[in-house]
Amino acid sequence: MPIYRGDGGSGDASTDAYASQVATYAQTATTKANEAAASATAAAASATSAANEATTFNNSLGAAATTLSAGASATASYNSSTKVFTLGIPTGATGATGSTGSQGATGPQGATGAQGPQGAPGATGPQGATGAAGSDGSDGSDGATGSQGATGPQGATGAAGATGATGAGVAAGGSTGQALVKTDGTDYNTQWATVLTANQTITLSGAVTGSGTTSITTTLSTIDGGTY
Repeated sequence: MPIYRGDGGSGDASTDAYASQVATYAQTATTKANEAAASATAAAASATSAANEATTFNNSLGAAATTLSAGASATASYNSSTKVFTLGIPTGATGATGSTGSQGATGPQGATGAQGPQGAPGATGPQGATGAAGSDGSDGSDGATGSQGATGPQGATGAAGATGATGAGVAAGGSTGQALVKTDGTDYNTQWATVLTANQTITLSGAVTGSGTTSITTTLSTIDGGTY
């Protein structure tokens, strides 16, 4: 059987080995090499899968924003299911009021309104002086009666009289169906009272006996402050 001389070369009997042993080592090395190749292939597949997953993640990654009240702290959150980042942004403070703009040009004049009602006529002025009469022939001659003189011009319109005092008017208050009634003999002393507008029914009870004419006098009592 052929033998292999070890690293010591020929004559190094301590490192001699059989050829079958070398073949075993070679087979083991081949197996390890295959395992390494398989491992490299798996690693490459894993790297490819990771790259694909990263691409998918980047393509589905999203962002959203919400408005928070003024003065609140900003927020940030991530939803792994939807792959969306949500940012909470506070509302900014209200800016200062700007300066007042210049006044605009005056608009065109509106149309003339309708004419108001005619005022009341003024007071009649005093009558003008009567013109001088013609000669009446009193000098003894038969002269004809002179013609009537022309009417003098109308006098100027007199000044309007002062406005009279405001009357007492109707007392305030009252409701539907009431009327003003005098409370005493003083002028304008009135008050609101309910007016009886329907026939009143008087019911007598007990026996009525006797003969002749019987009269019934009824006095209504004070109603709502008025005497009837």
